[in-house]
Amino acid sequence: MTVDPKITIARVIARLNVGGPAVQAILMTDAFGRKGYRAVLLTGDVASGEASMDYLADQRGVRPIRINTLSRKISIVQDLRSLWRLVQFFRRERPLIVHTHTAKAGTLGRLAAMFTGVPVRVHTFHGHVFHGYFSPAVTRIFLAIERLLGRYTDCIVAVSQSQKNELVGTYRIAPAEKVVALSLGFDLDRFLCVNGHEGTLRASVGCAPESPLVGWVGRITAIKAPDLFLASVAQIHSQSRSVRFVMVGDGELRPECEARILQAGLRERVAIAGWRQDLESVYADLDVLLLTSINEGTPLALLEAMASGRPFVATDVGGVRDLMTGRAQREEGWERFDNGILVPRDPRLIAKATDYLLHRPDLRMAMGRAGREFVRARYSSERLANELEQLYLQLATRKKCLRPNMEVSPPSAPAVICNSSPE
Repeated sequence: MTVDPKITIARVIARLNVGGPAVQAILMTDAFGRKGYRAVLLTGDVASGEASMDYLADQRGVRPIRINTLSRKISIVQDLRSLWRLVQFFRRERPLIVHTHTAKAGTLGRLAAMFTGVPVRVHTFHGHVFHGYFSPAVTRIFLAIERLLGRYTDCIVAVSQSQKNELVGTYRIAPAEKVVALSLGFDLDRFLCVNGHEGTLRASVGCAPESPLVGWVGRITAIKAPDLFLASVAQIHSQSRSVRFVMVGDGELRPECEARILQAGLRERVAIAGWRQDLESVYADLDVLLLTSINEGTPLALLEAMASGRPFVATDVGGVRDLMTGRAQREEGWERFDNGILVPRDPRLIAKATDYLLHRPDLRMAMGRAGREFVRARYSSERLANELEQLYLQLATRKKCLRPNMEVSPPSAPAVICNSSPE
C-alpha cells in the first residue's frame, strides 16, 4: 500500500497520565508515523499528584502538542478555550482522521472535528464513566452527551466485546453497526522476558525472598477501589502472617490508604511503593496480582501481569471477563480459569481466592504460562495498528475522501465496517 504522507491523523487525549489510554495513544501515534502517515498527538497536562507517561513518548520519538487548558477536570472556561484551540489546529492542519481517547478529549475533540468538517471521526472507549464515577443525575447528563456525539461519530471503538455489549445494549450510546470491538495493543516484550523473581521490588519493600508477595498496581483512586484491596488484605493477613503486600502506584487516596494501613496494624505487612517505571521488575517479584476495581475496560495491569507469567485475582467488572481463558471452574464463591480467578467485589471472597492460589505454587505457574500465551497472541501493538489502519481506510473510502494518489490494498481478513455519521 502506498501512503500519502500528507494524510494527517490527529489523536486527542486529555492527559498522558500513567495508564492504558496514554500508553495506547503514544504507541499508535508512533506506529502510524512509522507507517508513513503524519501522525500527531494532542494532549493536556498531567494533574498534580499523577505520574506522567512523557518518558514513554520520549522513548518512542513522539512529541505531543500541548493544550495546557485541556484537563480531566470540568471547567466551562477552560473547556471552551481547549475547544477553540482544537478548532484552530484542525482548521490549520486539516486532518483526514481525528481519533479521540477518554471522555473529556472525546467530547471536545469530536466537537472540534464536527465544527471544522474533519471527514473521519473515531472515538475509543477505554472504559466509561457511566458506572462508579458520578451520581445518577450527572451520569444521565454524560449519557445524553455521548448519545448525541455518537450520532456524529463515524466509528466507536470498544476495547472488548463485553464493553461493546454495554455501549450498545445497556447504555445505548450507538447502534451495533457503528461500534467495533478491537482488543488493545501494547509493546509487551519486556514483560514476556520476565523469568522468576528478580529481587528489586522485594528489596525495596523489605520482603524476604521466601515470603509470598501479593501486589496491587494502579492509580490509587476511587474507581480502582484500593479500600477493597486493603479490606481483603486484612483477611488474608489473618490467615497467613508470612504473606507480604505491596501497592504500586499513587493518587489522591494514598494518604487515606496509609492511614488505614496504620489503623489496621498492617504497617509491617503492607507497603506502598509509589509510581515505578521498571514495571517488569515489579511483576517479576510478585506471586499474585490483585485487581479490585469498580469498573474497567481492559486493565493494562492484568495484561502486563499475564505477559510476565503471573496469575491474578480480579473483580468481575467491565471487560475483565474477556481476558479469561479456558472453561470456568466454579469454586467457593468465585470462578477459576486457566490464567486467573474472577471474584465478586467481596473482600472475604477475594481473600479466600488469593489464599487458594498462595497455597498452590504449581497452579500459579500453570496460570502464568496460560496468561502469557494468551496476551502474546492477542495484544501486540503491531496487530492493533494494522487493524486501525484498515478501519481508517475503509471509513475514508466510504466517505470518498481518500487522496487520489493513495492505493488501498484489500484487507487480509473481513473487518467490521462502521456506518458513517450523518452529515
